Amino acid sequence: MNKLDVQQLIDKTLKNFCINGSCLREFFPPKDSDRGSCFLWSYFATTGMLYYAIKAGYPVEEIYKELVDGFVYYRSGKLESGLVKYHSERGEMIDGGNGPCFFDDNIWTARNYLFAYEIFKDERYLHEALNVTEYVCTGWSDALGGLVWNENGLFDNATTQELERGLSANACASIVNSILYRLTGKDKYLMWAKRFYEFCKKMQDCETKIYYNGIHTCIQNGQRSDGEVNKDLYSYNTGSMILADLELYKITADEVYLEDAKMSSEAAYRVFIQKDEISGMLYAKDFVWFTAILAEGWQELSSVGSIREKKFLEVLGKSIEYSLQHKSEAGLLPHDLVCGWRTEGDYDRMLLSNSGIAEIAVIACAGYL
Repeated sequence: MNKLDVQQLIDKTLKNFCINGSCLREFFPPKDSDRGSCFLWSYFATTGMLYYAIKAGYPVEEIYKELVDGFVYYRSGKLESGLVKYHSERGEMIDGGNGPCFFDDNIWTARNYLFAYEIFKDERYLHEALNVTEYVCTGWSDALGGLVWNENGLFDNATTQELERGLSANACASIVNSILYRLTGKDKYLMWAKRFYEFCKKMQDCETKIYYNGIHTCIQNGQRSDGEVNKDLYSYNTGSMILADLELYKITADEVYLEDAKMSSEAAYRVFIQKDEISGMLYAKDFVWFTAILAEGWQELSSVGSIREKKFLEVLGKSIEYSLQHKSEAGLLPHDLVCGWRTEGDYDRMLLSNSGIAEIAVIACAGYL
């Protein structure tokens, strides 16, 4: 896989999923039954892909800035406290966001604002990241620790899923607060970074060092208590904690964080990298955007001198290189890469899938060429 192949994946993703300006569609090829615009999750996944593309030298600054500035269509109006939050669905006007409000969506949006601040040095982006993070921290459970899935989980009539305190939001909150500490020097952000990190450690398997998906919340007579750990395995959970480890390592120089990142990295390779029986190729068996976050963790580990991760990234790169032989007429790749196109479902049509593939291509190409 060369840089031209990667550039084409980026270009085709943008061309096929862009409706106009900063409005992206959720599915391609489009169907009459599709929703009008993409969810916030897919939107920040695409901006995240473009951030890594810029870091790798691809000329996408213009569209990247347009998309970052388009986040405000998912935003609520200012809260009474002056904080801001983002909804899962795009509104027709600025501050017209609607649909459920997820804590993980919000903290990942804050991370993307910090990416944009790094690229453009525009204080607006840092200010927005600060306000979103402050909102997210209001969801912290003093009694049990952690963030529930969305705002409904703050109330006792919430569903089991809404009450789960997932690793995704909490690990990203550790990452974002670590970055804010480095940028502002304010101790409260380091306190929050460590607080979220320690909560996430409850979801780590003591033997394998892999990270599980979340902790259930039980409610009895109005009192909340810890339920069982949800042991579902998704690669972005371990990938996120590798990134959290490395952010805290940068701040503290404590080797414990670096060693945890290395052990978790190896655990993720053992769990998620499998061999396709038909093609004989190694590939990551997981939802592809989750794999993209693991790739981010591997790339960051590689950048601090860990050697194995370059080989891990090479596996991802070669799986995309193999799938280039089977790209669609629109220039897109199947979600399952070496396993080919799916006959059912929408995974191959999702913006989230295609932006994830493009991001992996960017990171893997930079990592193993």
